[in-house]
Formats: sequence, C-alpha cells, structure tokens
Amino acid sequence: MGTMRLLPAAFCLISLLLTTHVSAKLYSTPILSDAESMLQTTPEKSIEIAERFLVQRRLSDTTNRLHTNNEADRSIRSPMNTVHAYIVLAKANSVIGNHAAAWNALDSARAMVEENNLSQMSYELAFVEASLLYHLENEPAKAEEKLNELFAALPPKDATRSRNLNYLAFEAALLKAVIVSKSNGEKATLDQFDLAYRELGTEPDMEQKVRYQIALGNYFLQKQSYERALAELLSAYWLASENDLTPEIASSNVSLTKLYREQGVLDKALQHANQAAEFYEHFDLSRGLSQTQTLLADIYSRQSRYNFALVHYFNALDIENNLSRAPRIANIKISIADTYLKLLRYNQAEQYVDNAISIASSSELIEPLTRALILKGELALRTHDNDVALDSLKQALQGAETIKNRALMLECLPKLSQAYEQKGLFEEALQVQRRFDLLNQRNESRRQLQEAESFKHRQRVIERQLQIEDMQKKQAQDTKDMVEQKKINLFLLGSLSIIVLILVLRHRTANTRQSQLEELREELYTHPRSGLRNLRMLNDRLSNSLAKSSAHFEQWYLGEMIHEPLSDKLSFAMFEVPFLKVAYLQHGYLKGLELERDLGNYLKEHTLEPARLYHFSDAMFIYIEHNANKPNTPAEMADNIQALVDGFIKEHKLVDVDDRLRIGMADYPFLPRAFTSINDKELIDILLMATSAARQASKAEETRQWSI
Repeated sequence: MGTMRLLPAAFCLISLLLTTHVSAKLYSTPILSDAESMLQTTPEKSIEIAERFLVQRRLSDTTNRLHTNNEADRSIRSPMNTVHAYIVLAKANSVIGNHAAAWNALDSARAMVEENNLSQMSYELAFVEASLLYHLENEPAKAEEKLNELFAALPPKDATRSRNLNYLAFEAALLKAVIVSKSNGEKATLDQFDLAYRELGTEPDMEQKVRYQIALGNYFLQKQSYERALAELLSAYWLASENDLTPEIASSNVSLTKLYREQGVLDKALQHANQAAEFYEHFDLSRGLSQTQTLLADIYSRQSRYNFALVHYFNALDIENNLSRAPRIANIKISIADTYLKLLRYNQAEQYVDNAISIASSSELIEPLTRALILKGELALRTHDNDVALDSLKQALQGAETIKNRALMLECLPKLSQAYEQKGLFEEALQVQRRFDLLNQRNESRRQLQEAESFKHRQRVIERQLQIEDMQKKQAQDTKDMVEQKKINLFLLGSLSIIVLILVLRHRTANTRQSQLEELREELYTHPRSGLRNLRMLNDRLSNSLAKSSAHFEQWYLGEMIHEPLSDKLSFAMFEVPFLKVAYLQHGYLKGLELERDLGNYLKEHTLEPARLYHFSDAMFIYIEHNANKPNTPAEMADNIQALVDGFIKEHKLVDVDDRLRIGMADYPFLPRAFTSINDKELIDILLMATSAARQASKAEETRQWSI
C-alpha cells in the first residue's frame, strides 16, 4: 500500500534536486556560486545570500552593462549577475515551496533580461520557468510545452555551442524525460532519456551522469523493472561515492531503499534508508528527513516492528506539521492508522483515519482520500459495521476510478465484495468479485509482460556477463604470463644484483686490503719519529739500485755502450745531525718527538726528485743523488746538505744547537773507468767509515767536516 503512494514523491524529489543544481558552474561571481551550491542543503541560506547581494550592491549604469561578467568592483552588480541572483531566489523558494516568491523572483529576472537584451540568459529563464510549472504548479503539459520551446530556440549541438548551453540542454532534456515518464509510453520515455544521455557528451560531468542514472533508475522502479532499476541505481550510488557527491549519494540511497523494500530485502533497505537519513539530519533538511523517516517506518512495519514504525511515523508527522504540507500529513496519518489497525487498536486507528479523511477532503486530495476510505472500510469490516464499510468502500472505488489508479482499485474491490457478503448482498458481492478477477487477470497479464521483458534483460545481462568472463579468463591468462615473465625478469635482475653486490663487496674488500697494505707498507718503511724512509726500505732499494748501476757500467766497460752512463752514477752522503742526539734531553720527550717530526717533514719537502733521503738511525741520515747531466762535487753536496739543515734551524728559530754536520760521502762506482763490484752492506760500511772520519775531524777542529 505504501509503494505506489511514495513513487510520485520520489520522482518529485529527484526532479527537484535536478532543478536546484542546474548551473552552479555558470556563475562568475563567487558569492552567487556559493548560494547556488547550498540550494540542496540550505535553501534558506541561499535566499539570504542572494537577497543580500541584490540589496548591498548597486546595479551598474548603462555604459557598463555590456561588461556583464566584470565584478572587480564589489559595490556594483552587472545585469547578468543580477539575473543570476533572481534565478537563485526562484530556485531556493521552489525548494521550500514558496510559490509566490519563486514566481516573483522569476518575473524580476525576466524583466532584467528584456531590459538589457541578455539573449543568452533567456534560455536559462525558460528552463527555470518549466521547472516551476512542473514542481510548484503541477502542470506537466505546460512545463513540457515550455521545454519544447526551449529546444526549438537552442542552437544545434556542435563545436561552436558553449559549454554553458550544453550543460543547460542536458538539464532540460532530463527534466523532459522525467515529465514524459509520467504519462507517455515506455518507448517515448526511453527515447527522451537517450536524448538526455546524448547531451552528456563523450566526457560527461560526473555529477550530471549520476543524476541521469538516478532518474533512469527511478523510472525503471516505477515500471517495476527491478533488475534494470537496480543496475542504474547501484551504478549511480558507487559513482557518487567515488566522486564524493554527497547529495547524490543521499538521493540514490532513497531510491535504493524503495527498490529493496519492493523486493522484500528489508535489511538492505534499512541500511540505505539510515544512510539517507543521516545526510538529511546532518544538513537539517526537513523535507528529505520526513521522507526517510516515512521510509524507515514502512520498513519497520513490514518487519512487524510496529512500535518502531510508529515512532518514525510520528517524527515524520511532526516535521510535516511544521511544513504544513497537507498531502504528506494525510498520507502519514493513513499509515499511522494502518499501523494501529495491525495492532488491533481500533479506536486510535479510527481517530487517525477520520482525521486523514478530513484533511484530504478539505484539500481535495483524491488519492489520499481514496486510501483513507479503503482503510476506513477495512476498519468497519473488522468491527462489523457493514453500512459504514459499504459506504466508505464505494466512495473509495469511485475515487480510484476517477484517478485511474489500478493498484487502489485492486485493493478496494475484494474488501467491497466482502462488505456486500457480510451485508447479505451475495449477488452484488459476486459481481464485484468478478470485476476484481477480470482486473486482476489484466494486471497479471501485464505482470507477465513485465516478467518477459525482465527475462530478456536478464538474458542480455547473462550474455554480456559470459563475454566478460571470457575476457576475464583471457586477461587472467595474460596476467599469469606476465607474472611468469616478471618472475623470470626478477630472478635475472636479482641474480645480476647479487653478482654486482658481490663485485662491489669484493672491490670494497680489495680497496680495504689495499689501504691496509699501504698503511702497513707505510708503517714498515717509514721511520716512526721523523716520517722519512727508514733503514728497512734502504736495504730493499739499495741493492737493486747498485745492481742496475753496475750492469750499465759493465755494458759500458765491455763496449756495449758507447758513452759512459753518467745518469746511473750514484752519489751517497751519510750525515749526522748532532742536535738530534740531545734534543730529547734538552726539550723533553714530546718536544723532542715534535722537533724530529718537523725535521723529517722539512727534509722530505726540500729533497727534490730523483734524490732520495733515508733516516738511517737516530741522528744519522743517508742522502742519495743521481749524478745526471750536472754532477755535484763533494764540496757542493756537503754545502747543499748543510744549507738544508741550516734552513730548518732558521725556520724553526732554534738557538744554542750544534749545527755542525759530519758528512761521509761516496760515489758508486768508485772509479770512472774501472768496474767495481761491491754490495749494499759494504757500501754502507764505506759511508760509516767516511762519516766516522768526518766526526773525528769535526771534534778536533770544532767545525763541520765531510769525508770521502
């Protein structure tokens, strides 16, 4: 009983949402865009913003009227944005049901358009007028006529038509589809929905697409084509959820609630109804909240949870009493009376049904009156008041025939037959029963046609599903092959990575070992105090140098070389630095170490390649020089070495130190025309003897001495 009475309300709500959300994107003024965006949630706030915009800003003068979108100066308003403000007022007042205010705002907008020759705005005015005619005045024929005029005036859809006009053309086409669905056949309705879909274009706005699917789903729900309705509404619900379109989520929840309720899936219906109620309660939207409260009550009633149902019916009734909407008040009171009847509380049921009859009669609401009379007749049958039952049901049948409501006729006829039977009028009861059977048979035929159409739709769905399954299998195989290939690639990449890692680690290990080797080599061949090459390195290198020099001289001696290889002659000088012997005694250990290290660094820095310098022992050093192009005489070499040590003493400002060097020198080979073969140890002995002789002479004469 609650199914058919809520379907028109559902279409009205969906269409209203479509109307109030037409062109928020068209406004160039941010404040009007904000007002437009609040139409679905807080229409009263939209009215306040638009009115403040009109009051606080003055209309621009004639010279500026062509600059319709120039709102840089916030103290003025252009004619175009003035029209937009009036349109917002018209839409907002339409949402809350203020007929006069909505039409007055639309008239003001039309006057502004005509005065300023804003031809583009006339299209939107025509659409808003059609919307008001349909929703406020309940005149679908006039609304459709106005929409046809709009379509005739709109330029054809092509690349030159503006985005705003494309947006408006879709809204107009969708509104016409909703209007056509009320009275025309299925083919005409679906053709109009197809026209609206084509207006969406190849890259549709997600919000428009969702509202299109909701409107189409509600049409299939009205035609009881539940599978097609479910496909459209679920698609709209998930698409709205993915794009965070909150009002559209609530609208799709309302429609899905009705669909699941019709199919008896009450747990799903309850879930979607609660989600819709949360939205309307959050934004304090009384009209939407009233509808969801009624839906929740209907679901609880079907679950035989009558006390819960009554709570929600009374909540909805309180909202409708504040809104003063007679049709809704009458319908809710009928539902309350029906619930009390199921609870066998006849007095309360009679009270509410009589109240509903009074409201419907005074407001000339034929459908609610018919439903109330049917319920009153059923109540009279239960209390065996046959005269009241007959009278009420006869009036109800007459009302159902007037509005050609097949569902109400099928509900009324069996009760009327029962009333005749209880009255003893069996012939009349039989006639009414035959009429019911005939009407029910036609309804059954219609239902069978719907089932056949539903079967065809299921067949198409199954065929598509089989195609999709084949594609999914192929995709799964392709995915499996790709996974195998990825595994191979990953294995190869992993192996390569491991090899590279091993090579890197080995390289790092080799570098580390090389560094350690260099450190050990440095430590092994470096004197620990001066940092110069030590005696160990001298022993390693000296023998090789002597052997090389001897080999060259041997070749020269035997005539294998023409010129004497002077470059391979070596000059050796062993010198003793006396002040190093007493440095530790005079300056202490740390200062002595520092002095010896500074001396080593100084000598290393001032010894030029290919000359070499070795720290032989404590205060004794060995200097080796190649006699290349310009060989030095022993005196020159001794002077160079003395100058080197004197330079250190002067640089470090050493005073009271013994700077007299004792230098022993030797050349290798010793004789320029005779080959001499001695080893490195014998050469060092020669240097030690020469240095000892220089030392003795230095002590005797107290001057630096050199010996060769």
